[in-house]
Amino acid sequence: MKTESNILQYLPVVKNIQIFHWLHENELQKMLLISAIQRYEKGEKVITQGEVGDSLFAIIDGSVDVLVNDKKHQDIVVSRILPGEVFGESAIFLTNKRTASVVCAEDTTVMKITRKNLLFYFKTTPHAGNKLLMLLIHNLLKKLKNANEDLVLEKQTDLDFHYVDNLITEFISETDLPEE
Repeated sequence: MKTESNILQYLPVVKNIQIFHWLHENELQKMLLISAIQRYEKGEKVITQGEVGDSLFAIIDGSVDVLVNDKKHQDIVVSRILPGEVFGESAIFLTNKRTASVVCAEDTTVMKITRKNLLFYFKTTPHAGNKLLMLLIHNLLKKLKNANEDLVLEKQTDLDFHYVDNLITEFISETDLPEE
């Protein structure tokens, strides 16, 4: 991981990040000044499942995979996050362990904002802070809705035995009749 020093060069790109879209240029400049721009190589880990985090990340360019370690201790890719999207934002509100790892799918540049710096931003620029909080909450609710929809689909598949019962009945009735 390499940290960029000339962060204001990213001002035009940061405007395209979902949660910063509604901030004015001076508000974005202040946001960049409390942030770190970090460059990761493909395969490098940004977040490790099980560690306590205190930062959110926004993808400037590149992409990352979200991986969850299953019961067999194997990493399963659950989603890919693309430029303009954010991840790790629950660490701003909670001091829980990370629920997933995030690994770069390609060379990736991220904007990292710590809880401490974000709280400072909320206090010193309350109008922009309110907009940002609303967008963060909206983003988290959207992710929760998607997770709930995925859960419902999974449960429906688990509970849809009618189709399977018919298939097995059909198979048994055809294979149990010996031909003479």
